[in-house]
Amino acid sequence: MARRETTTPPRDWRHDLLAEVVRQPGGPAAPNRLGWPDYDGRPAMWWGAGPVEGVPAVVAVWDFTIHGGSFGEADATAFTAAVNAAIAARRPLVSLVRSGGTRLQEGVAGLVGLARVSIALGQLAAAGLGHIAVSDQPTTGGMWVTVGSQADLRCAVLGATVGFSGPRVVAAVTGTLPPSDSHTALAAAAAGLVDAAVEPSAVASWLGHALRAVAPPDRAPGGQAPADRTSTSQTSTDLTPTDLTSTDRAPADRAPADRAPAGRAPLAGEAPGPRRSGWEQVLAAREGPRRPAGVILADLLAAGVDLVGPDRTVRARIGLLPTGLAAVGVAVAAQRGGAPGPDGYRLLSRAAGLAGRLSLPLLTLVDTPGAACGPAAEAAGIAPQIGAAMAAVLTCPSPTISIIVGEGGSGGALAAACADVVLVSPDGYLTALAPEGAATTLRINLAAAADSAGLRPDDLLALGFADAVLERCDADLPGLALRVADLLLDLTLRDSDVRLAARHDKWSTGLVGFQ
Repeated sequence: MARRETTTPPRDWRHDLLAEVVRQPGGPAAPNRLGWPDYDGRPAMWWGAGPVEGVPAVVAVWDFTIHGGSFGEADATAFTAAVNAAIAARRPLVSLVRSGGTRLQEGVAGLVGLARVSIALGQLAAAGLGHIAVSDQPTTGGMWVTVGSQADLRCAVLGATVGFSGPRVVAAVTGTLPPSDSHTALAAAAAGLVDAAVEPSAVASWLGHALRAVAPPDRAPGGQAPADRTSTSQTSTDLTPTDLTSTDRAPADRAPADRAPAGRAPLAGEAPGPRRSGWEQVLAAREGPRRPAGVILADLLAAGVDLVGPDRTVRARIGLLPTGLAAVGVAVAAQRGGAPGPDGYRLLSRAAGLAGRLSLPLLTLVDTPGAACGPAAEAAGIAPQIGAAMAAVLTCPSPTISIIVGEGGSGGALAAACADVVLVSPDGYLTALAPEGAATTLRINLAAAADSAGLRPDDLLALGFADAVLERCDADLPGLALRVADLLLDLTLRDSDVRLAARHDKWSTGLVGFQ
């Protein structure tokens, strides 16, 4: 594989910028749910408050020296705290991102941090406060999807790798290393995904202009003074990234996810005999005798019509379930192995919006190893569209059900899965990153990557991500239609405020499953 050269800033431009920012104490580390040797769960993100270029702000800062800046449970908690502080103080939020994406050692529990970020930023927007993001070296994966590409004002640092997937992951998934002019700050600017791409030395000036433009009147320079500071800020003096991967080792003897939670009853739908390994579960999802999600959707809403977008990888319909109840449904993706592009996620956003406006239930069928990650998808804005679709599903006011019928890889799958109720087929899985990408990132083999991910149906149930594992007879029609109808009846009978509050609580806080 050819080596991809990147430019690393010769000095940390953030040091002077953050000189007056008071760093807040960090919270507890994330639990080592998956049993990685020597894993400490420290957050890579810290936050603080104080003037930035003379403007009072709350700042979220990623430290690449901690697990490559990867984002996990503790980071999501810290980011939410930063947003809450910004809302309470009526200050804009500044995100200084240096992150390789989701913390793979935390599996799905880390991946759900993306939903928590989406909800928190929605609350910031509802409060009428601005969010400014600076994407530095690197900004990839979930942090580009939910933070860098979703901010109100967006800047990228020249020389930085910026994109939905890092170049090595793209090569692992597609078999081809992206060209040197793709997945960069300059490419993001050319595609209109950021508002500016500047040299490190110019970030402070750009940020000062941006902050003065979005700061609430009583927080602009010359207005109300910033909060009193009682301590001197302490920031890392060595934040220059040197390695885009974690050095944590995969478990040597066995996959930690092979441990069943203590006291767990046998799961409905669990195949008899020995439990599958993680890799066996992935193969079952990819090669097992099941129908594609798009075909199942067509039969679920046979009395209906398609909603059509340019990307036929995603299928959407509006129509009647066999029980006569009207609903909107989306298959992400329609065929096995489908990797939706930006237009596919636009269709998911459209479907979620339509369901909400018409007060119809939203059903999503998840079966994708992950979203498209090549140069064309990157230039077309795959990351912001995933983020927008995730927000649309999270905020849809109607009852929502997600069914993981096959594969579920990374944020491309999570965007369609943030529902009131999540069901998993006996042959389904969901993981923070498809095994090919995880193996490359963690420098382990495919089987080890899958076995250590906590991706199986019973893993997802024990974690609290899934609400039920389907019986095999309910994984397709006619059983699936009856199961969905029963769930929708229950959801529609609930008080909508109570239902939406429960959804918010599930996706805005850390999962409470096995520790």
